[in-house]
Amino acid sequence: MHNGDMADAPSVHLVRVTTDDRAHQLWAVASSRAQAVTLVLNAVPEGWTAALLSNRLKPEELEILNLRPGEVREITNPSDPIKSR
Repeated sequence: MHNGDMADAPSVHLVRVTTDDRAHQLWAVASSRAQAVTLVLNAVPEGWTAALLSNRLKPEELEILNLRPGEVREITNPSDPIKSR
């Protein structure tokens, strides 16, 4: 398998969203890298922008999030980005 194939495998990606008042949010999305930004943009109000980050979540954070394929979730709080509810 080529590295290019691995890069588009479904997994959890982090996306930074900028709201229309220039605030930043952090979102997690379970998808291929190519679809991550589109899925987040579909979940936020029109006019907001999104950028894919290279940061990765730790395995224990992924376990807590437990995202299903195609699911997006805001995890903005920088001091504790993953909270179990």
